[in-house]
Amino acid sequence: MKEIGTVKTLRGSTAEVEIKRNSACGDCGACHVSKDQSVMLTTAKNPIHAKSGETVEVEMQFANVFVAAFIMYGIPLLAFILGSGGAYYLVGSLNLGWDQVLTSFFTGICLTAIAYLVIRQIDRQGRFSSKYQPVIIAIVEKVDTVSTPMEKRMGN
Repeated sequence: MKEIGTVKTLRGSTAEVEIKRNSACGDCGACHVSKDQSVMLTTAKNPIHAKSGETVEVEMQFANVFVAAFIMYGIPLLAFILGSGGAYYLVGSLNLGWDQVLTSFFTGICLTAIAYLVIRQIDRQGRFSSKYQPVIIAIVEKVDTVSTPMEKRMGN
């Protein structure tokens, strides 16, 4: 997945790049950009030593996009399904007198929250950032972008 952006600031071997939101972007929220915003900021590896203000091509391996999405959405979903399903059958088989449905629902919610906390902790340790971080692959001439009809309607 390649995008064109502008280097805003440099931080050691990484750069903060401002990328214009394109019309293919959905509303998944992965980039933390709302519908009303037209740009997103990302931190990318800078092996080519791009300078602040330069227009660059940023790439993230397509397989890494899927793995990152699975980590962020799939693992918590699995935690919810396994937690609620497991609790449903456990409460039913142990005859604890608890409401089977409510207990399983809240167990699933708790395990989902725990999954997000574990993912967040692992990310803070830096295990994800280097592997799934975008990379600046080229410095490009500044190009005039042509707005799509949808972008024109949105005012971009």
